[in-house]
Amino acid sequence: MNIYNVIILDESGSMSSIYRPTIQSMNEVISGIRKNQKEFPDQRHYVTIVTFEGNGPDGIKTRRDRVPIQTVEDFTDMDYCPGGCTPLYDAMGITLNHLESVILPEDKVMATVITDGYENSSREYSGNTIKALVSRLRAKGWVLAYIGANQDAVEVARELNIKNALNFEATPDGMSETAVRFKSAARKMAAAVNYCQDTGALDHLFEEDKK
Repeated sequence: MNIYNVIILDESGSMSSIYRPTIQSMNEVISGIRKNQKEFPDQRHYVTIVTFEGNGPDGIKTRRDRVPIQTVEDFTDMDYCPGGCTPLYDAMGITLNHLESVILPEDKVMATVITDGYENSSREYSGNTIKALVSRLRAKGWVLAYIGANQDAVEVARELNIKNALNFEATPDGMSETAVRFKSAARKMAAAVNYCQDTGALDHLFEEDKK
């Protein structure tokens, strides 16, 4: 079973204050996906990472494109240079539509947005078109998640029909905690696929595990 782990990462100027912790957190998440592959050897995990900043298509950069987890390279300074504004809707629309066009219907997807601010500069997609896109993909069994700072992430996600939402603090400690919660969510996704659960019903990925 193929599982595509998609990360759509804010690279706007406001992320500069947590630039280094963000890179570290991305690598923590990649490490967690490697562990998921080992725990569930019948699965084939792939990683896509897209960053977004500025205006126009040049501001939306695919840093990793469906790379097998065994060969994916860690995130580095070369992959991440915050600046510009926040074309969130365009990043989501371009990334998700492209992936839908190149994967098989039976493949599984967990797509996660990480941003420290609101949409403010998209040109191709609106909130309504993204909500419709999310609804269609969820009906196919895709899992979508939204991690946001400096906003009510749950409310923003709800407006886009995304059920999995997590607020984080835009600080080094906040990013570190985000990596822990994100890794846990990705592991829950892998386990659900392993046990043949309906991934389209995975709406509580960020809930704390009961002790």
